[in-house]
Amino acid sequence: WLKLHDSRLRWPPVACVRKRPTRLVMAERYLVPKTAVAEGAVVPEKVKLKIARDATLSEEKTKAVAAKAIAHTEQRASLKARTQEYEKEYTDHQKKLIDLRREAKLGGNFFVEPEAKLLFVVRIVGI
Repeated sequence: WLKLHDSRLRWPPVACVRKRPTRLVMAERYLVPKTAVAEGAVVPEKVKLKIARDATLSEEKTKAVAAKAIAHTEQRASLKARTQEYEKEYTDHQKKLIDLRREAKLGGNFFVEPEAKLLFVVRIVGI
C-alpha cells in the first residue's frame, strides 16, 4: 500500500499512502438478496415469508447505514472543533513565549525557557 517517490531526489524518501476503502460494519457488509417473482405466478408460502423477511432486513439496513453516516459526520465535526481548539491553544502558548523573550531582551534581562514538569512518585509499602 505504500508507494515511494524517487528516493534520489529526497532524503528521507517521502511515502505516499493510497487510501484504502473504509471498513464496513455488519449492516453495510451483507447484501440483502432481492427475490424477483413474476406477476401472476403462484408463490409458495415459504418464498412469501422470505420476501417479507428480506424487505424488513433491507429497511433495517438502510436505517442503520443512515444512522452510521450521521454519527460519523457528527464525530468528524466534533474532532475538527477539538483540533482547532488545541491548535489555538498551542499557537497562543508559542506567541506568549515569544512575547516574554522580547520583553526580557528589551529590559536587558535573560529569559529562562520553561522546562518540562517532572514528578517523582515513590510508594513505600510496609511502613
